[in-house]
Amino acid sequence: ELETKENKVYFVDYDMVQTELMFMSKSDVFDPAKLPYATLFNEYFGSGLSSIVFQEIREAKALAYSANANFGRPAKKDEAHYVRASIGTQNDKLGDAVTAMLELMNNMPADEKMFNGSKEAALKQIASQRATKEAIYWSWENAQRLGIDHDLNRDVYAELQTATLGGLSAFFNKNVAGRTYTYLVIGKESAMDMKALERLGPVMKLSLEQVFGY
Repeated sequence: ELETKENKVYFVDYDMVQTELMFMSKSDVFDPAKLPYATLFNEYFGSGLSSIVFQEIREAKALAYSANANFGRPAKKDEAHYVRASIGTQNDKLGDAVTAMLELMNNMPADEKMFNGSKEAALKQIASQRATKEAIYWSWENAQRLGIDHDLNRDVYAELQTATLGGLSAFFNKNVAGRTYTYLVIGKESAMDMKALERLGPVMKLSLEQVFGY
C-alpha cells in the first residue's frame, strides 16, 4: 500500500467510446470506530441512485454516465482504509466532470431529508442481513482478520441509530476532504483532453503490457 502524498495520474490508452477515471487516496490504518459513519457516508454520499454524487454529477449536471464514491474497509487489521471515487464520462466532459467531483469530495452538501433517508436505508440493510450455514464461518473469519471477535454489524447498527448529520459532516471533514489522489484513467488518447489530466498532476502513460504483464 503506497502513501498518497501528492497528486499523480496514471493513464492507459485504449480504444473505447468513453473515459473511465478513478480517484484513490490512502487513509489511516483500519479503525473500527470509523465504520458507522463510513457506512453512512457511503449510503448518503457515494452509492446508489439517490446519493449526493450520483444526483449532482449525473442527474443535475449530466456530466457522467456513472459516478460513485466510498470510504472503504480493508480486509485485514494492518491494512488501510481507502477513499475512492470513480467517473465514467464522455471524453469532452472529462475536465468538467473531474472538477465537479473534486468540489463534492472537498465540500459535502448537507441535506437533512436525504440524510434521514440514507440513515434509514443503512439500518434496514443491516437488519435484513443474515449469516447462515457456511456464511457464519466466513463472517467469523473476516472478523478475525480484522482483529474483531464479534459481528461488526452489531456495533455499526447501534451507532447508526444515534448518528447525526453534524456527525457525518465531521467525519467527512476529517477523513475525506482535502485529500491528494492517485488518478487512474483509461480512454482513447487521440480523443482525450490531456490538458485536463495534466492539471490534476504529473501524467504517467502506461501500456497494456505494463498493466497486465503481457
